[in-house]
Amino acid sequence: MVTNETKRPISPGAEEELGQVHSVLDKGEVELVDYVGSDRTVARAARTSYQGSEGKSEEADQRLILRLWKDRHTSPFEMVGLTFRIRLPIFVMRQHVRHRTASLNEWSFRYTECPELFFVPDHDNVRGQGKTNKQVGEGKLDEDAATKARTLIDGVNHHAYKTYRLLLELGVAREQARVVLPVSAYTQIVWSMDMRNLLHYFSLRLAPDAQKEIRDYAIVMARIVKKGWPMIWNAFAEGNDPLDQ
Repeated sequence: MVTNETKRPISPGAEEELGQVHSVLDKGEVELVDYVGSDRTVARAARTSYQGSEGKSEEADQRLILRLWKDRHTSPFEMVGLTFRIRLPIFVMRQHVRHRTASLNEWSFRYTECPELFFVPDHDNVRGQGKTNKQVGEGKLDEDAATKARTLIDGVNHHAYKTYRLLLELGVAREQARVVLPVSAYTQIVWSMDMRNLLHYFSLRLAPDAQKEIRDYAIVMARIVKKGWPMIWNAFAEGNDPLDQ
């Protein structure tokens, strides 16, 4: 990779994160592959509104960013953008893409063959159906039920992939053979979002009632933001950091 000195604002924390692959779930990954802007980018953009000076201290930038977030003057946060490479199960992807302000490109199982990568929940994360909120899972199944559930899920994954390979061997096109793949199959995306909308994503996907699997991805990305853009994160999480819960 060719790297050159740059005159653009950079984030030391984000620079450390570039290329670092974080494991999620059993076979998932999150990696920051690119970004635009730093904490100071937000403050500088906001000061444009009143022709303010750019030569302010970090303390002044932090105060301004806090005020912007409290007052919901959020357009300056859109000047910062992050791009992630994410490997995730299709059922998690279904929730992930509900955030329509993102730009993304995905693995195509029409153009390439699907790898044998399927999600199976950890034994301690096989959940029962919620009793108070019937839309979510909660608690843990008993030992015997969890073991049987994992065996069933793993069996379906193996059978589906075996069928997929047999279809390919018969000469069936990839675009049709993929129809037998379950939503536990892993896909991969390159996913870009501006900071304002990413913080909105966190407000939903870090919530206690978010599905655990997508929350695990949100936690990893949130830690990257906290490290790379500490002033922005402090404004977002002031007094109630979701990563501490």
